[in-house]
Amino acid sequence: MSSEMNQPEVSTEWLNKRLGTAAEHLSVLDTTWFSDKDASTDFSKQHIANASYMDLFRGVENTPWYPRNIPDVATFQMNARASAVNSKDHVVIYDNTGKFGFFMGGRAWWMFKLFGHENVSVLDGGLKRWIGDGFETTDAVVQKGDGDFTAKWNPKWIRKFEDMKENLKSRKAQVCDSRGPNMFNHSANDPTTGHYPGAVNIPFPTLFNAETKTLKTVDELKKVYSDAGIDLSKPVIGMCIGGISSCTLVLTAHLCGCPDVALYHGGFNEWRQRADATEIE
Repeated sequence: MSSEMNQPEVSTEWLNKRLGTAAEHLSVLDTTWFSDKDASTDFSKQHIANASYMDLFRGVENTPWYPRNIPDVATFQMNARASAVNSKDHVVIYDNTGKFGFFMGGRAWWMFKLFGHENVSVLDGGLKRWIGDGFETTDAVVQKGDGDFTAKWNPKWIRKFEDMKENLKSRKAQVCDSRGPNMFNHSANDPTTGHYPGAVNIPFPTLFNAETKTLKTVDELKKVYSDAGIDLSKPVIGMCIGGISSCTLVLTAHLCGCPDVALYHGGFNEWRQRADATEIE
């Protein structure tokens, strides 16, 4: 698996060929999440065979600055183990939250990276693509024992408010924002709009093929970044409102070969509450 160790996304065909092959050491996780209902109920009715459900917000303490917060190391380790993840596994994540399969999928990918697990991929197109491609699902929930996953904090994947303040002076990193233009562009009548100074807008849907609902090719993604004025040979920071859709900015920049890419987890929600008014464009 060494050649696939840093493969951020896999196709439905790739996964279907490897399901049920013990030698692959696969751990398939459904990380679907909804703000208004329990996604595990949907999982119990339909999921990829032998997958486990993982609630990314289980045991998380949310705050006004971080309404979609991340767990501490011990909590993430406990949740991953409860979902039968082992340290040797290639974790393959899928998502049925939105139409692209990367909303919570991208967040889960980033979280595994943040907590020290390199061998993690997102299923391109998510559950919808899996079903659309004719692959089977099941309602049988397999009871598994705990995994042996060990979480280790890897700070290279995250940037905090203080880092973003320093970046205003150094301009070392280029900042990309995945929100829609209506939120990225400042409106005097809406204090939730605006953006980090110098950030460029790369809306989440522009990373996908509108017809197939899968990621654009690497060459197409590189063009998305270059058209936005981003040099992928230099550091990149992704952000959004609170660190979910922007995880796919991090994933795609990494996929395109950016050697230094991280997430500003607090996003514009934190920035607008803590930054000076002159530091919002």
